[in-house]
Amino acid sequence: MGQKLWYRLGGLLTIAGGLAFGWWGIWLPLEAARAHAPEVRYQIPIFVLVPAMLVFGLYFLIGGGAWPYRNVEKQTPTAMGWALMIVVAICSGASFWWLTTTFDALGYRNG
Repeated sequence: MGQKLWYRLGGLLTIAGGLAFGWWGIWLPLEAARAHAPEVRYQIPIFVLVPAMLVFGLYFLIGGGAWPYRNVEKQTPTAMGWALMIVVAICSGASFWWLTTTFDALGYRNG
């Protein structure tokens, strides 16, 4: 198998992992809140992990590693790496905001 195929397979597995973590860490607490559970808990790091897995998984699935996201010699991100991290940050913030406002609307207050 070619290297691009391995990158794409890795991207597909990363997306599957991101969906699994999203189901466990975001969807299940949301469903518990919708069912009016007395207490609902979620972990803040899930809002970084899930978007990172989905964004990078999609990046590898589409590009197959064609565009470098890091400079190996300097150990720094490339412009593509910075762009990916900006997308992850936006998705992380938006998903956290969405879930907290949804919880507030369902009567679950933070703090």
